[in-house]
Amino acid sequence: MLILFLSACAQGGAGSSSAPGTSASSGTGNPACDLITPEIAAKVDPTLSGSGGGQPGKPPGSPAYLCGYTSKSDKGLNALSVALTSPASADDIEDVKKTSDCYPVTGIGDFACFQWTGWFRGEGSGASANTILHAVRGTETLDLRYLAPPPTIPGSSATGPSPDGTAVARAVAQAAVDAGWGNGTALDVPSAPQVGPPATTDNPVCALVSADKVKQAFGATTDAQLLPGETSCRYTFGKQGTPGPDSIVFSVQLEKGAASSPAFGTLQGEKVSGVGDRAAVTTGTFPRVKSDRPPGDEPITTIDLMVVRGKDAALFTVQVLISPTGPTLDQTKDQLIGLARGIQF
Repeated sequence: MLILFLSACAQGGAGSSSAPGTSASSGTGNPACDLITPEIAAKVDPTLSGSGGGQPGKPPGSPAYLCGYTSKSDKGLNALSVALTSPASADDIEDVKKTSDCYPVTGIGDFACFQWTGWFRGEGSGASANTILHAVRGTETLDLRYLAPPPTIPGSSATGPSPDGTAVARAVAQAAVDAGWGNGTALDVPSAPQVGPPATTDNPVCALVSADKVKQAFGATTDAQLLPGETSCRYTFGKQGTPGPDSIVFSVQLEKGAASSPAFGTLQGEKVSGVGDRAAVTTGTFPRVKSDRPPGDEPITTIDLMVVRGKDAALFTVQVLISPTGPTLDQTKDQLIGLARGIQF
């Protein structure tokens, strides 16, 4: 997954309307900042005016030029981030066109679609509301995303308005056109889906393991609700406030081509055999007050299993309220390892 760094560096330069298939001229040494200038960013969100930018060139290890604009209030962080890959490989372009749960846009580039993630898809615990434009033009790809705080954040008394995914998408799409990514046809932007978990998903990570298999692996009695992410899938069972298997939140994060990255180069924790090429597991706890679960005294126990297979890597995670009469931490850990052993990626 491409991680979009939101820096707070110097402002970008003048705007550009470069021709299709060519990147913007680098007045700042960063084509992403030359593409989405402070003036264009301010049209998406006036509070972003005069803030942000990016470093010249590409950050180490990034295939894209990155640029970001941020503003902060008592309700949280607002951010507009830009990732411009130029030139993009054929695989990069194909990956954009295969973006899951992405709604087509006309009027931008050779291909464009909008994806709504985080709070829009029902994620809690203070997840941001993410409106993401994915686009292809010639041999370039563009990831232009706006992140807004959710109405409420765990542990905070501040309450804000619900993010408007449709209005933000229209503003982001217009920003891309203003930056020179229009293709000469009328701009047509889809409406954001209803807030909450989708009824169906084409997310390939969710296809790795069915909800029924997750239910059987942990001995849950309720059915799991699926929450697809950009490169992840989360399964949440129906008794989040009651210690035991039905309090489990299980997630899979798949990182294509990340096996050699620093995060997976040397796996920390207890080594696990028989899962992938290399695997290790760690455990921990954190207070329930920092989550969306009903209040209670039991802490949330976390189990993280990192697995490397070939060039790819995956993180399997369980969050659970351990019951004194139910599966122990070690038993739940063994259940997670057994489930991951049967997941091929």
